[in-house]
Amino acid sequence: MAISRIPTDWIASYSSNGTNITIPIASLSGLTVAEAATADGDICNILKEILETAYAKYVSLASADKPTKMVIARLSTTNDVTGVVTRQFTVTFTCDSPTVNVSVEA
Repeated sequence: MAISRIPTDWIASYSSNGTNITIPIASLSGLTVAEAATADGDICNILKEILETAYAKYVSLASADKPTKMVIARLSTTNDVTGVVTRQFTVTFTCDSPTVNVSVEA
């Protein structure tokens, strides 16, 4: 497989129509219908599940198939006393100047 930056290769059933992008709730495995609700959903869980989905795809790829202009890292820690888990994502992009668009794969 070659490096792919095509959205549907990263998020199942992703679509766009030139104005809007659509990511089905089912494509973000940890997201519930209630969390995704427009009126009273939870943007924190929506963003976390987008990052979890991208991270899962990224780590599933062989090194030769990972984008060279994007790196995704995840750190999880658990407080030994409270049991609270903290999850941190770092997404690093190599960008062109002055547009700050992600650089094209070589």
